[in-house]
Amino acid sequence: MNKKMNKKRFMSLVLTAVIAGSTFAGCANEEKSVNTNVSTNSNEPSTSSGTVDEPEKKSKPSGNLLDKVTAVEVNTDLSEEQLGKLNEASADWSLNLLRKCYKEDGGDSFISPLSIELALAMTANGAANKTLEQMLTTMAGENCDINTFNAYLKRYTDSLENDDWAKLEIANAIWTNETRNVIPGEDFLKNVKGVFDAGVYSEPFETPALDNINKFCKEKTDGQIEKVLEEINPEAIMYLVNALNFEAKWAVQYTDYQVSKSMFTEENGNQTEMDMLFSTENEYLCNDFCYGVKKRYESGYSFVALLPNEGETVSDFLEKMDGNAWMNMVNNPITAYDVDTKIPKFEKDSSYSLGDILQDMGMKDAFNETDADFSNIIEPAEDIENIYISHVIHKAHIELTESGTKAAAVTVVEMTCAGAYEPEVKERKEVYLDRPFVYAIVDNENNLPIFIGTFDKP
Repeated sequence: MNKKMNKKRFMSLVLTAVIAGSTFAGCANEEKSVNTNVSTNSNEPSTSSGTVDEPEKKSKPSGNLLDKVTAVEVNTDLSEEQLGKLNEASADWSLNLLRKCYKEDGGDSFISPLSIELALAMTANGAANKTLEQMLTTMAGENCDINTFNAYLKRYTDSLENDDWAKLEIANAIWTNETRNVIPGEDFLKNVKGVFDAGVYSEPFETPALDNINKFCKEKTDGQIEKVLEEINPEAIMYLVNALNFEAKWAVQYTDYQVSKSMFTEENGNQTEMDMLFSTENEYLCNDFCYGVKKRYESGYSFVALLPNEGETVSDFLEKMDGNAWMNMVNNPITAYDVDTKIPKFEKDSSYSLGDILQDMGMKDAFNETDADFSNIIEPAEDIENIYISHVIHKAHIELTESGTKAAAVTVVEMTCAGAYEPEVKERKEVYLDRPFVYAIVDNENNLPIFIGTFDKP
């Protein structure tokens, strides 16, 4: 605990907003939502809130609806077999998302799988039957029930380091439409509080609510994401917002002489001169179709960079890499080499509409106004029925420098209704990221991507 802190810090911010909207009729009641408990910070926006009425009274809700709600307790004791299966499924989720986004972009993709997962997990706790099954299968693999998924997310997020040297703060909040007298389901509220430690607020979906949501986003991302919504849908029923704030620095800092110009070659042969960061690392990664390096931050997290084998493309790599291959490689770095490394300084922005991608990955019913079943998300209401997801928007930003990285991401899910020592001499390996590569920021305990992207051109 005596480590010096750098003045420049690596900060990664992710914000995920899940928007629920609606039109008319009445929600069918279904099986109730189950246990939930993700390690997150209690999230209260800087707004003045009134005293909450208990949801079970069915009176018009106001203020923080969770003030008088008892959180569900979640047992996070999972077997090693369950953890291994769910970690692999989580890696698959990350890689599948990246693969789909890369195809849509044609290169240079960047996302936060964890942010998207947490936002959709909150949404899934309001789903039932086939809709819930498809959402769980897409995110957690076959035969995973919501209780197990909630327990896994709780255990995983609790394990993510958050201290003076490596900060990963998770914030969640939900807004419901007071004008439409939207009353969240009782079990949904218990799970949201127990798993996600979210604040749930009710107010008319007018300009003040828009300002409060955007203010929450700005505050929870240290100002890196100032605005999530340009406007608010007065007919929406609910907005669910998730934010990640990550801050760290390299374990071994770059000095001035380790930064110099070098050429980056795109897949089409175009070359661009750019600043590169040169260092020697000691964790080499490789398998049959790629090789790379794992570079540590000061505590808790690492930057993973992977190059396709010579003669192959990033697209080839993404088609071959799956969760099993990822876990086998990143969990078992080779330390027998000195790895001469150069990493480009770069800054990128990305934006996606994920609706088609998520449907293609398996969440079909959730986007269908007839088949979607979100009957656990609110209490039955005569003027609200057939709630379904209409849009999922994800935006992200990353900047990598000598001192670390800044990153930010936003996801909006809109739901509507129908309607230092003397080293031994080692063999040397080279990982020169001077051609297109895949990169990720992972936690050191689980080696799962919190952020993942591709770098194809400066």
